[in-house]
Formats: sequence, structure tokens, C-alpha cells
Amino acid sequence: MPLSQLSDIRTKKDLLSFRVTSANDNVFRLRASNNAERKKWVHAITDIKTKLYKRMFTGFYNTNERVQIHADEENDDNGSDCVFTQLQETVSKDDGIAATETDITSFFKTAKKQFLAVAAIDFGTTYSGCAFSTVQDFKADPLKITTIELDDENVVSYKTPTVLLLNPEGHFHSFGSKAADHYLTLAETEEAVKWYYFDRFKMQLYRKGELTNNMEIKEIGGKKMKAMLVFAFCIEHIKDMVLDRLSKAIDRLDEDDVHWVVTVPAIWNDPARQFMIEASAKAGIGKDNLTLALEPEGAAICCKYIAMDKMKSGDATELKAFDENSRFMVVDLGGGTIDITVSEVLSTGQLREIYNATGGPWGGNYINDQIIKTLIEVIGWSVMGMFKSEDFDDYLQLLKNVEEKKRSIKYDCELSLTITKDLQNKIEIPETYKKDVRKDRKRIKLSSTLMKKIFASSVDSMMKHVDRLLEKDETKLVSSILLVGGYAACDFVQRAFREKFEKRYRIIFPLSSDMIVLKGAVISGHLVEAIVGRMAKYHYGLGLITEAVSGRVLSVGESNGKKQFFSLIKKGQKINVGDVVTEYKVVLNATTQWANLEVYTTEDDTPKPVIDEKYFTKVGNINVRLPQFKKKSTLALTISYDETEFKVVARDESTGCCFVGNCQFLEKEIKPYLASTKI
Repeated sequence: MPLSQLSDIRTKKDLLSFRVTSANDNVFRLRASNNAERKKWVHAITDIKTKLYKRMFTGFYNTNERVQIHADEENDDNGSDCVFTQLQETVSKDDGIAATETDITSFFKTAKKQFLAVAAIDFGTTYSGCAFSTVQDFKADPLKITTIELDDENVVSYKTPTVLLLNPEGHFHSFGSKAADHYLTLAETEEAVKWYYFDRFKMQLYRKGELTNNMEIKEIGGKKMKAMLVFAFCIEHIKDMVLDRLSKAIDRLDEDDVHWVVTVPAIWNDPARQFMIEASAKAGIGKDNLTLALEPEGAAICCKYIAMDKMKSGDATELKAFDENSRFMVVDLGGGTIDITVSEVLSTGQLREIYNATGGPWGGNYINDQIIKTLIEVIGWSVMGMFKSEDFDDYLQLLKNVEEKKRSIKYDCELSLTITKDLQNKIEIPETYKKDVRKDRKRIKLSSTLMKKIFASSVDSMMKHVDRLLEKDETKLVSSILLVGGYAACDFVQRAFREKFEKRYRIIFPLSSDMIVLKGAVISGHLVEAIVGRMAKYHYGLGLITEAVSGRVLSVGESNGKKQFFSLIKKGQKINVGDVVTEYKVVLNATTQWANLEVYTTEDDTPKPVIDEKYFTKVGNINVRLPQFKKKSTLALTISYDETEFKVVARDESTGCCFVGNCQFLEKEIKPYLASTKI
């Protein structure tokens, strides 16, 4: 196929932006700093199309974009004044010019960074928020971040409940407090059973053992809907609100001008992270415009900039936590999970993870569940069940009341909840609770002693977990602990951390702790590699049936034998983001056209040599589509990794052809987004 058919260049209205579309429908949105620079770029691409008629694009992929080019003739392009002159090639005796790594990698990486604004979506279990800053504002002041009110302007917080309401046809109706309030009015009618009301559904991505594109979740009435659609509805609504606000700040704004950052818990597995990428794509945020930010890392970045800002005014107290070589722990206390990372500050100011992200399901919602469980034990299952079915709107109001009072309760104080007169008349407090529970005309009150027991179920778990982490060899030099997230404002949590760790560590509670992750996500979107290294949480490896193994050369078998485990990444291994982590050579037979290599993980410190479902979890497939070989061929796989996916380049050693594959972490029909053959 001639190269002239492989790409399309379209200039945007501002005369500085343009798109390059390849034959495989990969779209790259570029923006020049001035008209002269734009002309050079367009000229360079056009020149390659017309002069290198047998060249072929065989590899664009996501964050670290790389271009593999094949041709049967040498390059006669003399574009000495454009970026493509950095292309280097080697001549093969049998096949002409074979693909090599080029500086086009850095060209596309730099071009993709030239957005006009960065917008972040903090999609939380209980509350969600969004914010943005323009490139111009960031250069002037990194902390000049605009936070958007997702609800009416008179609300207390910029965040809104993560609640979605769909009409009976399954179409979007409202999100946040508006959705919750509208459903409260519907709950009084028979019409309510036809609507879809989703509340606190994010944790299902953490709990699901096998996550798929077609996974369904239940709304409050029991009706099912694809989780991908539910998440996409929410993200699209927030995205549209941000774009509407941004368009008022930037004249003639195009959607392609915005770099989006979506936050995810650091303890989420690879399928859950890819799920958010796919949901964002359905919401209209393309993969080339999207970055995932790990929530505690975003918090750390924001705290660092806040500390630097304070230093300008003479307050350097918190800056010590971010001195060169200093090590600190971030505990992100959200509604669903407690998310913990441990990092060190490099001489460049960048952060590097020194222990793999960890945590557990001990967030603020755990307290809500325990309070409701206690109320059921006091009121009785039958009475509470009748109350829920007959007075559903009042039941929802009770849940809302629990959330509001739980967030503000102080240590040594009782919890007072408003209840209906009808429910109050039905309550007979059991003897076992008479010391800790009392009622009056409008309220039911839980004693401070009982509340300490309820909070202890969550707080004790997180304290033991943090204590064990701080005993690890890798964390010995940690000097500071930062507590962020909405649950970090809880008096019970703050008191527990001070009593346990204040003598040994600097405990930092940033102001507006519930907004720190969101603002940090915005800042990270402006930075190039703010986080340069991470630690692997599991062993990653290939599961293959092999006929023979010689070092890192694997001959794929065709028998029904057991799969062997071949390590890609070791548990606890330090990973520099974007770097090659491993290489394998796989010998394929003459009829092979697909290389579908299964990827497994295991938490065992020493992986077993044979794949067993008791100890291994399949997380995806590395998919590479090949031309049909006429003889056995050796495929050299080069695999790199970042926080969202594996990146795979496969090279046929006999021909020099290169092919791009990807690791699909969500179970679905195997269709790699790029496949090519040599002309």
C-alpha cells in the first residue's frame, strides 16, 4: 500500500493546530508554537508521503509514541530544517531498510504535550470533583487552579456525591446532588422503580475478581446495566461541564486542546485501570488526550508545590518533607479505599516510588456501613426492611444523614441522627444497647463509647497496616507522613495517627485535604514525568505451553500440556516509567498469524514454575498480528511498561519487519488496535 494512502493532514481553524491520521485510524493532534513551525511540520510529513512511496507506518502507540518505518529504497529526503532529519536508518542486504528507534519518538512525545489546558477529574467512591488550569496560568503560578462547582453555587463543597440517575429508557438525567434530590422526589411515586439510581459504585472495580468490558452492576432497585456505560455517563457529564467553563477562559477552544487527567486508586489492578481508560474513551476523551494519575501520587505532588509556595513567605516547616533524598509516606483516605504510597525526592525534584502501592477497603464508607449495621441491630431487621420498602425516600434521607454526621463527628461525642416519627414509634431498644443508644421524639443517638468501637473497626486496620509498612527495610528512612483525602479530616483518624506516630514522624494534614488529590492531578498533567519510577506490586509473566526453552528463547508448543510461567517483571522490581523491562524471543511455526501471549500475575514471593489458578491470576493478553510466515520464524519481543499497560514491539528476525502489539487487560474479543505487514 503506497504511503500516500496512509496518512491525512488537516489544519485546524486556528492555523496552528493540525491532525495527522494514519491508515489504521490512529489520530495525532499536534500544535505548533507559530505558523512557520506548523508549515515545517506539515511539509515534513507531506514530503515523507510523496517521496518515500514505499514507506509504511507500523507502530504508533499511546504515551511513548514510537514510529517504525520500512522501505525498499533509501531516504532521499533533504528536509534539513525540519525535525524529521533526525531519522536514522540501517540498510539490510536482503530487505532494504529495516526499522530502527528514532528521535521521532521524542517529536511526538513533545508535540502531544502542547495542550492549552489541563483538566482533572477526581472520580471518587463517595464524592467527585473536577478542576483545570491553563498552560499560561500554570507557568505563572502552578497553584492557580480553577475548581469547578458541580452543584449549585451555594453548596458547602466543590465536590458532589458520586450519584448517577438515568431515566427509564436508560438515558442520562442528572449527576451528583441533583440526581440524589430528584430521586428523593421520585421515591414517593410508583415511577421510581423504572428509573436507574447508581450510588457508590466505584468500589465494584476493586472488588470484582474478573473485570470485563461487559460487566454489569446493579442500581439501588436491583436493575442491571453495563458498568462501562455507567462510568462513561458520569465522566462525560463532568467533562462537558469543564469544557463549558474552559471555553469561557480560552477563546476558540477545541476539545483537542485539553489534556485530561483521571485519578485512580494506586491499589487498583491493571484491568481496573484500563477499564477507566475505556470508559473515558466512551465519554469522548481519547487515549492520546488522557493520563491516569495515581491518587496518592497526585496528593504528594500538590503538597510539594504548596510547601514550596509557603517557603516563599518564610514558612519552611513542611518543605523538609520534600528536601532532596527525603522519603515520605502518603496515606490517601477516601470513601472506599485507603491508598498508600512511599516515595523519595530525587535531585531533579521528581518522585520515585520506593515501595509498591498498598492499602485496603477501610475508607469512610466502611464507617457508614457499620453505623447502618448497628442501627439494624438496634431497630431490628424486619422493622428496618419495612421502613426501607414503605418509606424509601425517608430511608435515603437517613443514609444521607449518616454520611453528613459521620464526616463532622468529634472524638468523645455522640452521633445524633434524625428519624421519622413513625420509625421512632417502632423502635424498642434491646437491653444490650440501652447503655449506648437512646431516642427522643425526632432522633436516635449513639454514645461516644459506641462510636469509638465503630470507628475502631476501620482505624485499627489502617493503623496496623501503616505500622507494618514502616517496619520494612525500604521505608526505614521515611521521615514524614501526609494524610490526604476526605476521610483524613476525621477527628478519630487524626487523633489515632498523632498518638501512634507523632513521636517518630512528622505528621502533615494539608488544608482542604479532600481537594489535594484533584489539584495534584492538574499539576501532574502539566509536568513531564513527575513520577519517574515505581515498584511492581506483583510478579508479572507470560503463561506459555512450550516445546523447548533456551535462556530467553521460547519455542511455542501445540500440545495440551500445562502452561509454564516466564517472568516479565518481578514483585518489588523497580520500574522506570517507559523503559524496557524485558525481552524474549519466541519461535513460531509456519502457520502462525496471531501471537496471543497470556499475561499472569502472582502475589507469591517466589512464583511457582507452572501456572495454577490457585496461585496465578490471568490479567490479559499480549496480542500481535503477523503476516503468515512460510517458515518457522523467531519473533523478538521488546516489552515496556507504565502504570496503565504493557507496550510491545515485535520484530521478525528473519525479515527485520516490526509489528506493534498491546496488552489487553479487559477480557473481550481480541482485536489489537494496530496490525501491519511489510510491503
